[in-house]
Amino acid sequence: MNAPLILVADDNSEDLELLTLAMEAAGYEVLQAHDGDEAERLALEHQPDLTILDLRMPLKDGFEVATSLREADLPFIALSSYGEEEMVERATNAGSLAYLVKPLQADQLVPAVQAALRRAEDMRHMKESMEQMDKALSQSREISMVVGIIMERCGFTAIQAFDAMRDEARSQRRKIAEVAREYLNAVDALHGMTHSIAERAREKARRSSVRRPPKRGPARIIS
Repeated sequence: MNAPLILVADDNSEDLELLTLAMEAAGYEVLQAHDGDEAERLALEHQPDLTILDLRMPLKDGFEVATSLREADLPFIALSSYGEEEMVERATNAGSLAYLVKPLQADQLVPAVQAALRRAEDMRHMKESMEQMDKALSQSREISMVVGIIMERCGFTAIQAFDAMRDEARSQRRKIAEVAREYLNAVDALHGMTHSIAERAREKARRSSVRRPPKRGPARIIS
């Protein structure tokens, strides 16, 4: 399995080398960018697993690069010498998975990168699941119905319900549409059985009512 690719973008050569050494020591492959234009070009060309993006760079600042990364679904964390709340909020709104303030220590940087990579993977999984779910629901009425049933009975979101169905299908090495069809057949069979039991119980109650003699009050003696 290849090591994750990290793009480090910083116009300060000393900071760039420190970041690169820290990432390489942690086992990551590293690309370097010395300005915003280079960062954007390398990111779009190499599709890194994560970009560490300095927000203050020449030619094109980090926020402009962040816009391109977000449009390309490329995750990044923001890096800056400024820790003001306004900057943090702006970076978060731009799509940053974390905000790091210089100067950084390796024991701060590596955990932040690891957490960002995990979150980026979760986001990719979520996006893939949504795309697969939308495609499956548009192609199969059975899948759509079962997703709705699972949501109602288990309190799941649509994604959670679809993932549960997909995991079940994978565990059986079957297509999800086949599992959905089998589920609906089982639900229909259970519904039919329940209806038959209820009908027999009602019929028994009616017959019992017909056979039972009417109740009479105590005899009255008329003198």
